[in-house]
Amino acid sequence: LALNKLMKNLVNRTSFTTMLNISTKVAISMMMMVLTRPTMGLLKSYPVVNNKLLWGCEERLARGGALLMGRRRRSKTLKEKPPKKVMVQPVGGVPEVARVHPESYDHLLNEKVKKMESMIYEAFKEAESSDPSLANPVFPPVEIFESSRDSFRMRANFKIWRTGSEEKGFGTHYVMYERGDSRTPHEVRFYPMGSKTIQDLMEPLIVAIQENTELRDRINDVRFLTTLAGDALITITYNRPIGEAWIEAINNLSGKLGSVKFVGRSRRVKLVVGDDTVKETLNVPNRGVCHYVQTEGAFTQPNALVCEKMLGWAYDATRDSYDDDLCELYCGNGCFTIALAPNFRQVIATEVSKSSVALAQQNLAANDVKNARVARLAAEDFVEVFDGKIFRRLDDAGIRIVKQGLKTDRAEEVAYEDGDSVMYFDRLTTLFVDPPRAGLDVTCRKLAAEFERIVYVSCNPETLARDLGELATTHEPIRIAAFDQFPYTPHLEAGVVLKRRKK
Repeated sequence: LALNKLMKNLVNRTSFTTMLNISTKVAISMMMMVLTRPTMGLLKSYPVVNNKLLWGCEERLARGGALLMGRRRRSKTLKEKPPKKVMVQPVGGVPEVARVHPESYDHLLNEKVKKMESMIYEAFKEAESSDPSLANPVFPPVEIFESSRDSFRMRANFKIWRTGSEEKGFGTHYVMYERGDSRTPHEVRFYPMGSKTIQDLMEPLIVAIQENTELRDRINDVRFLTTLAGDALITITYNRPIGEAWIEAINNLSGKLGSVKFVGRSRRVKLVVGDDTVKETLNVPNRGVCHYVQTEGAFTQPNALVCEKMLGWAYDATRDSYDDDLCELYCGNGCFTIALAPNFRQVIATEVSKSSVALAQQNLAANDVKNARVARLAAEDFVEVFDGKIFRRLDDAGIRIVKQGLKTDRAEEVAYEDGDSVMYFDRLTTLFVDPPRAGLDVTCRKLAAEFERIVYVSCNPETLARDLGELATTHEPIRIAAFDQFPYTPHLEAGVVLKRRKK
């Protein structure tokens, strides 16, 4: 059929010439893929066909055919089925990736802290080598904030593994994968890292899933989200459509599990039973109680008790700033915004996620924080705002950035004609950042260098060290902290307070 259509086009010289001018190489390549030598001979017999078009096609076809045969041979190798996955049942029902080692906790934490301290020290030493005036930097001692030895994770995700058959009966299991091995599932019957609420919910939930076909059929994974306040939200995902039958099955189950909320997800479908949010209450040292709404699918700190310590450290590090304004990038649901707001005259917080902005505004209202505004803006865009560019989203949020050097009498709220209010930020002296693992980009590092004080919280000490190396020429460290958000793993949360160097 394709050849027949091609012949019809070739009858019309103008049409073929146009096609040739537009994409000669593409046309020739297609011919080499679909035409055989006899067909090419047939084409040559047509008087309207320009033999130049077929110049060298025989040789190219031969080379292309050899390549295609090679590809076919390689494809057979690639299509060989990998060995069938078999679930491993570890001793005690706890795979190594989920085990806790209280007897080794201190040693493991000290090793992580030493590595982090070394990276930060090397970053400033490298800056010193390029600028002799930075020689002999003084480093503050590292403040170490430990985690609980077990039951510290407020959220957990488990893949679901099915065994057996319809005749012999099905078995349904939570599984996890060891680090570096994404092919071998390990059964999880007990999860000592999880909160007490997660541990209590795991067994009755998996039993209910196994006994109910609607809950079990083509299930993908189960995700727990819990809080210190006692709330629990369970998300179950499927590789099939779900609907009213699933809701009915969950309603029957929720009566047995108490006040647990459920979310069901499949492709383009989200079903909610109860609610898709949980409430968290954190007792921040020296600050007091902070209330947060957390939503399904949004980022939350996994270790709530260590999160309290992080907030307390940041609150203490920014004391006595009542006459200054705070700029926060990557504010998320307003976790740090709410904790730090009492220390400052005003706070501007930015976040790129629309849902997170709405959640942050909700949390500000729940904590009666009135001196902070949240705008939906990427951190990179705020760099342009700081240079004087006007964004409609800032106006919509009631935020005005006053250029440096132009002081207002007081940056109090000024009434709009429509009754709304606007905050003028003319004293932005402190920058708070808690970026993703990639750290700050070049533009954000340049922005940070403009501030008198920088409070940098990082989940990746490597990118933190890189960024500190760039900021070392303008700022020096006055506080360094290590927060063990992720016990028994190589990961460590770090905090650094930088102040501008004296000229």
